[in-house]
Amino acid sequence: MAMIQPFVYWCLDTPLAYFIGLYTNVPEGGEIDDEQRRWFRGQLRDAPGDKALILALHHPIYSFDDFHSGSPAMPGEVEEAINEARRVPNLILTAHVHNYQRIEKPIATGILPIFVVGNGGYWHLHNLLVPPGHHDPATDATLVAGTDSRHGFGTLEVSRDRIEGHFTTVPRPQESWSDPKGYVSFDRFSYSAAPLRLSAGESVRLAT
Repeated sequence: MAMIQPFVYWCLDTPLAYFIGLYTNVPEGGEIDDEQRRWFRGQLRDAPGDKALILALHHPIYSFDDFHSGSPAMPGEVEEAINEARRVPNLILTAHVHNYQRIEKPIATGILPIFVVGNGGYWHLHNLLVPPGHHDPATDATLVAGTDSRHGFGTLEVSRDRIEGHFTTVPRPQESWSDPKGYVSFDRFSYSAAPLRLSAGESVRLAT
Protein backbone atom coordinates (compact mmCIF):
# COMPACT_ATOMS: atom_id res chain seq x y z
CA MET A 1 0.00 0.00 0.00
CA ALA A 2 1.12 3.54 -0.65
CA MET A 3 2.30 5.55 2.33
CA ILE A 4 -0.27 8.23 3.14
CA GLN A 5 0.80 11.57 4.58
CA PRO A 6 -1.84 13.55 6.51
CA PHE A 7 -1.47 16.73 4.45
CA VAL A 8 -0.09 17.73 1.06
CA TYR A 9 2.67 19.57 2.87
CA TRP A 10 4.54 17.65 5.50
CA CYS A 11 7.71 17.14 7.52
CA LEU A 12 9.66 13.94 8.08
CA ASP A 13 12.02 13.71 11.04
CA THR A 14 14.72 11.04 10.73
CA PRO A 15 17.75 10.35 12.95
CA LEU A 16 20.17 12.31 10.75
CA ALA A 17 18.06 14.56 8.49
CA TYR A 18 14.90 16.64 8.66
CA PHE A 19 12.78 16.83 5.51
CA ILE A 20 10.31 19.59 4.69
CA GLY A 21 7.91 18.64 1.90
CA LEU A 22 6.15 21.67 0.48
CA TYR A 23 3.56 20.87 -2.17
CA THR A 24 3.48 23.81 -4.57
CA ASN A 25 -0.02 23.12 -5.93
CA VAL A 26 -1.36 22.86 -9.48
CA PRO A 27 -0.85 26.12 -11.46
CA GLU A 28 2.05 26.19 -13.90
CA GLY A 29 5.03 27.62 -12.04
CA GLY A 30 3.50 26.70 -8.69
CA GLU A 31 2.08 28.74 -5.85
CA ILE A 32 1.57 28.43 -2.11
CA ASP A 33 -1.14 30.03 -0.01
CA ASP A 34 -0.76 32.04 3.20
CA GLU A 35 -1.32 29.02 5.44
CA GLN A 36 1.39 27.04 3.66
CA ARG A 37 3.70 30.06 3.73
CA ARG A 38 3.38 30.44 7.51
CA TRP A 39 3.84 26.71 8.01
CA PHE A 40 6.89 26.57 5.74
CA ARG A 41 8.66 29.45 7.46
CA GLY A 42 7.88 27.97 10.86
CA GLN A 43 9.31 24.61 9.79
CA LEU A 44 12.52 26.24 8.59
CA ARG A 45 12.82 28.23 11.80
CA ASP A 46 12.13 25.29 14.12
CA ALA A 47 13.96 22.52 12.22
CA PRO A 48 16.30 20.49 14.48
CA GLY A 49 19.55 22.34 14.94
CA ASP A 50 21.73 19.22 14.88
CA LYS A 51 20.55 17.61 11.63
CA ALA A 52 20.86 18.14 7.91
CA LEU A 53 17.87 19.94 6.39
CA ILE A 54 16.42 18.80 3.05
CA LEU A 55 13.68 20.75 1.29
CA ALA A 56 11.42 19.04 -1.25
CA LEU A 57 9.24 21.03 -3.68
CA HIS A 58 7.22 19.98 -6.70
CA HIS A 59 8.02 22.93 -8.96
CA PRO A 60 11.74 23.58 -9.58
CA ILE A 61 13.48 26.76 -8.53
CA TYR A 62 15.68 26.59 -11.61
CA SER A 63 15.52 24.37 -14.69
CA PHE A 64 17.43 24.33 -17.96
CA ASP A 65 14.72 22.51 -19.95
CA ASP A 66 12.67 23.50 -22.98
CA PHE A 67 9.19 22.63 -21.68
CA HIS A 68 8.39 23.95 -18.19
CA SER A 69 11.55 25.86 -17.18
CA GLY A 70 12.07 27.09 -13.63
CA SER A 71 9.21 28.41 -11.54
CA PRO A 72 8.88 32.21 -11.48
CA ALA A 73 7.36 32.06 -7.99
CA MET A 74 9.39 29.49 -6.03
CA PRO A 75 12.78 31.26 -5.95
CA GLY A 76 11.22 34.24 -4.19
CA GLU A 77 9.20 32.10 -1.78
CA VAL A 78 12.22 30.03 -0.73
CA GLU A 79 14.53 33.06 -0.59
CA GLU A 80 12.20 35.00 1.72
CA ALA A 81 11.63 31.97 3.96
CA ILE A 82 15.35 31.29 4.35
CA ASN A 83 16.19 34.91 5.08
CA GLU A 84 13.41 35.15 7.66
CA ALA A 85 14.17 31.83 9.38
CA ARG A 86 17.98 32.19 9.05
CA ARG A 87 18.20 28.45 8.29
CA VAL A 88 19.52 27.18 4.96
CA PRO A 89 18.67 23.77 3.44
CA ASN A 90 21.61 21.48 2.75
CA LEU A 91 19.97 20.63 -0.56
CA ILE A 92 16.69 21.13 -2.40
CA LEU A 93 14.82 18.38 -4.25
CA THR A 94 12.32 19.26 -6.99
CA ALA A 95 10.51 17.57 -9.88
CA HIS A 96 7.75 18.62 -12.37
CA VAL A 97 10.24 18.76 -15.25
CA HIS A 98 10.70 15.29 -16.79
CA ASN A 99 14.48 14.96 -16.79
CA TYR A 100 17.39 14.88 -14.32
CA GLN A 101 19.38 17.96 -13.41
CA ARG A 102 21.90 18.67 -10.66
CA ILE A 103 22.32 22.41 -10.29
CA GLU A 104 24.69 24.30 -7.99
CA LYS A 105 24.05 27.83 -6.80
CA PRO A 106 26.64 29.83 -4.77
CA ILE A 107 25.13 31.44 -1.66
CA ALA A 108 26.43 32.97 1.57
CA THR A 109 26.93 29.58 3.28
CA GLY A 110 28.65 27.94 0.30
CA ILE A 111 27.09 25.90 -2.52
CA LEU A 112 23.36 25.18 -2.51
CA PRO A 113 22.64 21.97 -4.50
CA ILE A 114 19.29 22.01 -6.30
CA PHE A 115 18.04 18.82 -7.95
CA VAL A 116 15.38 18.22 -10.58
CA VAL A 117 14.45 14.53 -10.44
CA GLY A 118 11.39 14.21 -12.66
CA ASN A 119 12.24 11.33 -14.97
CA GLY A 120 10.98 8.51 -12.80
CA GLY A 121 8.76 6.96 -15.43
CA TYR A 122 6.51 9.32 -17.39
CA TRP A 123 7.11 8.71 -21.10
CA HIS A 124 7.50 12.33 -22.23
CA LEU A 125 11.03 13.38 -21.29
CA HIS A 126 11.82 17.10 -21.55
CA ASN A 127 14.88 18.24 -23.48
CA LEU A 128 17.72 20.15 -21.90
CA LEU A 129 18.52 23.44 -23.61
CA VAL A 130 22.18 23.53 -22.54
CA PRO A 131 24.94 20.98 -21.84
CA PRO A 132 26.27 20.17 -18.37
CA GLY A 133 28.75 22.82 -17.28
CA HIS A 134 26.55 25.66 -18.51
CA HIS A 135 26.52 28.70 -16.19
CA ASP A 136 23.52 31.01 -16.19
CA PRO A 137 24.64 34.60 -15.45
CA ALA A 138 21.09 35.68 -14.63
CA THR A 139 20.77 33.29 -11.66
CA ASP A 140 24.48 32.47 -11.07
CA ALA A 141 23.43 28.81 -11.21
CA THR A 142 25.37 26.07 -13.00
CA LEU A 143 24.04 22.85 -14.51
CA VAL A 144 26.60 20.39 -13.16
CA ALA A 145 25.02 17.19 -14.48
CA GLY A 146 21.89 16.26 -16.39
CA THR A 147 20.21 13.80 -18.71
CA ASP A 148 17.12 14.13 -20.86
CA SER A 149 17.33 10.79 -22.68
CA ARG A 150 16.97 8.22 -19.88
CA HIS A 151 14.61 7.51 -17.02
CA GLY A 152 16.06 6.87 -13.57
CA PHE A 153 16.00 7.40 -9.82
CA GLY A 154 18.06 9.13 -7.15
CA THR A 155 19.48 7.71 -3.94
CA LEU A 156 20.62 9.67 -0.87
CA GLU A 157 22.64 8.37 2.10
CA VAL A 158 22.94 10.76 5.03
CA SER A 159 25.58 10.52 7.75
CA ARG A 160 26.48 12.99 10.47
CA ASP A 161 28.98 14.67 8.18
CA ARG A 162 27.97 14.10 4.56
CA ILE A 163 25.05 13.66 2.20
CA GLU A 164 26.26 11.13 -0.36
CA GLY A 165 24.15 10.34 -3.37
CA HIS A 166 23.92 9.05 -6.87
CA PHE A 167 21.48 9.07 -9.76
CA THR A 168 20.95 5.77 -11.58
CA THR A 169 19.57 5.52 -15.11
CA VAL A 170 17.46 2.47 -15.98
CA PRO A 171 17.04 0.42 -19.18
CA ARG A 172 15.02 1.82 -22.05
CA PRO A 173 11.69 0.05 -22.80
CA GLN A 174 13.28 -1.93 -25.65
CA GLU A 175 16.13 -3.11 -23.40
CA SER A 176 16.03 -6.00 -20.95
CA TRP A 177 15.05 -4.96 -17.44
CA SER A 178 16.71 -8.07 -16.10
CA ASP A 179 20.12 -7.11 -17.48
CA PRO A 180 22.07 -5.39 -14.68
CA LYS A 181 24.21 -3.62 -17.28
CA GLY A 182 21.17 -1.55 -18.17
CA TYR A 183 21.37 0.21 -14.81
CA VAL A 184 24.04 2.90 -14.98
CA SER A 185 25.37 5.08 -12.14
CA PHE A 186 25.04 8.31 -14.09
CA ASP A 187 25.92 10.96 -11.48
CA ARG A 188 27.56 10.83 -8.05
CA PHE A 189 27.74 13.68 -5.57
CA SER A 190 28.68 14.53 -2.00
CA TYR A 191 27.68 17.56 0.08
CA SER A 192 28.05 18.61 3.69
CA ALA A 193 25.40 17.47 6.16
CA ALA A 194 26.37 20.09 8.74
CA PRO A 195 23.44 22.33 9.72
CA LEU A 196 23.62 25.65 7.85
CA ARG A 197 22.59 29.03 9.25
CA LEU A 198 22.95 32.59 8.06
CA SER A 199 25.23 34.80 10.11
CA ALA A 200 24.34 38.35 11.04
CA GLY A 201 24.24 40.49 7.93
CA GLU A 202 24.09 37.53 5.54
CA SER A 203 21.22 36.81 3.20
CA VAL A 204 20.37 34.44 0.36
CA ARG A 205 19.49 35.62 -3.15
CA LEU A 206 17.61 33.11 -5.31
CA ALA A 207 15.15 35.26 -7.26
CA THR A 208 16.33 37.19 -10.33
